[in-house]
Amino acid sequence: MQKTFIHYEPLKPWEIVLIIIYAAITLGIALSRFILSTEGRQVAIIFYAMLTQLFSYIFLYVSLRNFQVYLIWLLFGVIHFILYLYLKGDAELQMVRGYPSRLLINTIPLLLLFQFLRYLSMKAQRREFVVPAKGGGPDLIENKRVSGADYLIMLIYIGTWLGLTMLFLF
Repeated sequence: MQKTFIHYEPLKPWEIVLIIIYAAITLGIALSRFILSTEGRQVAIIFYAMLTQLFSYIFLYVSLRNFQVYLIWLLFGVIHFILYLYLKGDAELQMVRGYPSRLLINTIPLLLLFQFLRYLSMKAQRREFVVPAKGGGPDLIENKRVSGADYLIMLIYIGTWLGLTMLFLF
């Protein structure tokens, strides 16, 4: 039986562990002024933002269907925006193309895009989308057959992620 678009389920143990680890990493980014060099802070912020936005789609697409999990990650998106405001004026973080903290403002739009793509998939395919695996086989998490619409959804998400990331770089 297919679940409703918005549904709540208890968090799985591994999701709780991941959220705790991610909260600790977020705290580390917030306190990076005291624990990292300037260059280390720049690199840490870039990787923290970019990998979160990419890996949430690739590895958490099933978990993000649970609205409880989605709201927690949306809260992290709000925290990213607050971190952006906190870090944006830090002269030590200034790079040639601006501040690396600008990448943090991409999290909320990408999470909203995720839900929009879910909605489109449910309307067009009458099922949740899956993330295509390398090599063209079934997806890695649910072992479901991948459709052309799933590839298109992946291209839209990855293309948007790349586009928003390039706004920082250029």
